[in-house]
Amino acid sequence: MKSISGLVRQHILWRGLYFFSMLLFNIGIARFFEAEKSGQIFFIVSNLSLLLLVSGASLESGFTYYISSDQLDEGKAANFCLAWATGASLITSIVWWLLLHISHSYYLGDPAFLLASFLFILGVLFTSYFTALFYAKKEFGLPNRILSLVNIVMLISLIWLRNKPEYKSHFIEIYFSGFFLQGILLRIFFFRKYSGKDGRLFPPGSILKKVMQYSMIALSANLIYFLVNRIDYWFVQYYCSASELGNYIQASRLSQLLFVLPGIVGSTLFPVLSSFGHSGTEKSLTQVIRSLLWINGGVCWLIVSLGWYFIPLIFGASFDKMYILFVLLIPGVLCTSMNYPVTAWFSSSNRINVNIRGSVLALVVICIGDLLFLPLLGILVAPIVSSAGYFCYYCYTVYILRKENDVPLKEFLLLKKSDLQRILKPLVNDFTEPVPENKVM
Repeated sequence: MKSISGLVRQHILWRGLYFFSMLLFNIGIARFFEAEKSGQIFFIVSNLSLLLLVSGASLESGFTYYISSDQLDEGKAANFCLAWATGASLITSIVWWLLLHISHSYYLGDPAFLLASFLFILGVLFTSYFTALFYAKKEFGLPNRILSLVNIVMLISLIWLRNKPEYKSHFIEIYFSGFFLQGILLRIFFFRKYSGKDGRLFPPGSILKKVMQYSMIALSANLIYFLVNRIDYWFVQYYCSASELGNYIQASRLSQLLFVLPGIVGSTLFPVLSSFGHSGTEKSLTQVIRSLLWINGGVCWLIVSLGWYFIPLIFGASFDKMYILFVLLIPGVLCTSMNYPVTAWFSSSNRINVNIRGSVLALVVICIGDLLFLPLLGILVAPIVSSAGYFCYYCYTVYILRKENDVPLKEFLLLKKSDLQRILKPLVNDFTEPVPENKVM
């Protein structure tokens, strides 16, 4: 039995390693292909990710909730995820082919790309499902070690083979295959460690119905939140140049690295709060929020101070607009960082509707702002509008939280003396209750 502070410490260590390996690989792609080509690669990934979000049905959310609350066996959940991922991958691949056909894409006549796209789809679904299932069992180290290892192998191959013409011409297929390798390894290791405790192959129909209902609500929230984070890519791709798209996507991906710590805290709190509820945790929640604000605020200040020199040096001269785009994204970064624990709070109490309403508000702000100002004022409008959307989302969720718990606004913003002793310790140090052992039915 581990304390929540121990779980967060473990999660920060291994998830941090994964994102660091991903950052290095991302830098390698940027240096290798420069802004225009790397932007095209990541734009393709964004299109596929949207399809995957729909076909995946957010099952990982439903299974995490019911496994964490001791209502579902993880082995039977894994069997169902395996079957769903296989079927969904086939259907999604057909839809992807139709979209390529409609858009007269160059890739339509490339069988290797089409096969790699299927492997990417299947690999990402496996990764999403089995990472979530590991997390539902409060095991954070093993899945992140697997993900990190594959990223490191992919990075080494990029460095070693970058001068080979055939490697460069088939890089996107190799890149997609890396996601498939991650998913397969997670699947293998999960089934080796966990299996069903009775003769049933899938969860009982009654609990499966509840999982699907929860997942459909989560899908609505995740789809809207995905669009909040990515809809600006499509606006920039339509109104701006390929080089500007590459700069913007890289600035956005750099800003998303600052969501690593908030994401770790949120994904750790979700199964834990689902297990034993919210009672007496309001003070600890606000401590987490303001600590995240000041930690990420300090990191942003360092990037603002030094990024004008280091960003072009690290990513390459073609990323000449990336620094200013990142600076303009900072208000949104800080608001989103603080919002992760709040959305985990509502999700763990089966109140995803609050997160959905906040996401819709942000999406409306971003769409209207980009449609009105991006064609007239250019690329610099995109990060300003996105930051405005994230700010509105955060204000809404905090308003609901304060309304229900009577928490002063200063508790979310002002760092206390006692917080300074804990910033380098697990950020949920006040959640002192031990994590209960699962008693799965």
